[in-house]
Amino acid sequence: MDAKELLATYVLSYLKGKKVIGIGTGRTVRKLIEVLSGDDSIRKDSLFIASSIDTEIELSKYGFNVISPLSGIQPLVYIDSFDLVTKNGIMIKGGGGALLREKVLAYFSEYRIFIGEFSKLKDIKIIDVPVEVISISLNYVKKELEKRGFNVKVREGTGKIGPIISDNGNAILDVSVKDEDLCKFDKTVKEIPAVIETGVFCKELYDKIILADEQGKIEEMYAGDGI
Repeated sequence: MDAKELLATYVLSYLKGKKVIGIGTGRTVRKLIEVLSGDDSIRKDSLFIASSIDTEIELSKYGFNVISPLSGIQPLVYIDSFDLVTKNGIMIKGGGGALLREKVLAYFSEYRIFIGEFSKLKDIKIIDVPVEVISISLNYVKKELEKRGFNVKVREGTGKIGPIISDNGNAILDVSVKDEDLCKFDKTVKEIPAVIETGVFCKELYDKIILADEQGKIEEMYAGDGI
């Protein structure tokens, strides 16, 4: 059993009996959906609110009950993965471009669990942070961040020429930020008009992180813990 499948199986107990479940985006989440599809009580009895079109499609493919965030129904639990978590317990998300809806669901859910491999626990000094911005402001925001001393790249894909456009119709910048400045950056960058959200998830946005490896090791970490 690989780490993704191990994590998916491990968190089943957190999701059983929850009538409304928020769910994130990414390869780890896809494995989670696959594993959840084998549990009829969750698949048939729970409502799912997804953080992306991709996840909505995956859930629908397996016959889950998917509802829109516009319902205003608060998820009892939110489950997602992450791109990396720092030694200080700060997560970075948005590698798949779904950072805005992921942060919205995390903020408005009663309990938030994030799962990932131990290899995503990083001790690095400079971290690329996704920043979602209104598309027409792309160059304005890029130049403003560069003026403030940041290294900035416009995220581009392989399926089209030009910037990647998020599910919300916005562009994404990847900004290099010092690890000790992540939460400060998350707050101050949104003072710039047209910056909507960042992929920095500080400790107030999660309750638990669960890590696993290929050897079957599992460890739970909490927002109050030092990592």
